[in-house]
Amino acid sequence: MKIKQNILMTMGATIAGLMFLPAPSLATLTDPASSDDDIVVIGGKTTKAAIAEFIQTTIATPKGGRHQGQYARFANPICPKVVGLSAANIDQVEKRMRGVALAADMKVAAEGCDPNVFVMVVADGNEAVSMLRKKKSRVFGGLSHPERARIAASGGPAYSWKRIQAGSAETRALQNSDETRILPVDSISKSEVPMMNSNVKSRIKRTVQQSMTHSFLLLEKDALVDLTTVQIADYAAMRSYIDTRDSGDQTAPRYSILSLFDDAGANAATPVSASEMDLVLLSSLYNSPSDVSASMQSSAMLQRFERELTANSE
Repeated sequence: MKIKQNILMTMGATIAGLMFLPAPSLATLTDPASSDDDIVVIGGKTTKAAIAEFIQTTIATPKGGRHQGQYARFANPICPKVVGLSAANIDQVEKRMRGVALAADMKVAAEGCDPNVFVMVVADGNEAVSMLRKKKSRVFGGLSHPERARIAASGGPAYSWKRIQAGSAETRALQNSDETRILPVDSISKSEVPMMNSNVKSRIKRTVQQSMTHSFLLLEKDALVDLTTVQIADYAAMRSYIDTRDSGDQTAPRYSILSLFDDAGANAATPVSASEMDLVLLSSLYNSPSDVSASMQSSAMLQRFERELTANSE
């Protein structure tokens, strides 16, 4: 797949107040293994059961279960902001993250957008999350205190969470007030929807959809040694654009960039980029209905998966 040329880059304001970020260092990363203009796909023949398992084991189970809940995704165009690396590496990672989104048929915001996808390279993830909990707790949105503690204690080297809110399936307006600019502005902008009215009368379609408003990903800098900016960007994109499952002892398939930090043994190959399965997963999620149950979303995603993989193999 080819990234659209002349992608508009977001410069964004520097995130203020995050004093725990390490000094930028070009030496922590190697040169990219492939061109920034190419999304490399690495795929193989898969079965329908394997595809369904990949969907179910990658995306977090929604609240209310698969038949009542919904898979969350960004309703607004994504706008990535990377901090904690050198200017050159930030430019490469942000551009690549935009390219992954475009390759997966996602919407990408134009230059000067307000960031809603934050990737922060830190020295100690647990310490960074703990400091955010104390000094900038709004970044966690409606997550409970136990959920915030679980993120801090997850062990790293990646710490990820999303701000998810219910919104109108017709207008995309958020049901509850939300801070549309989380960092670095301290003032609160609100978008209130007192009633979720809908003209849709259906037993299948819902009046609401679960919308991710912001994504946060902290990566410990020691874990990035010898990785390329392509690997880091593709991993960050998959972790940021999907409400990924907290799988515990279960690891991602080795063909997925989500397995980048998994300990798979000395003989296991490290993924060099997002795979074909990764990109089709993103594309199928963002092109499935947003106003139906997760089980119906999953069914629609499975059908798109099969079409995409069949088309790519021809």
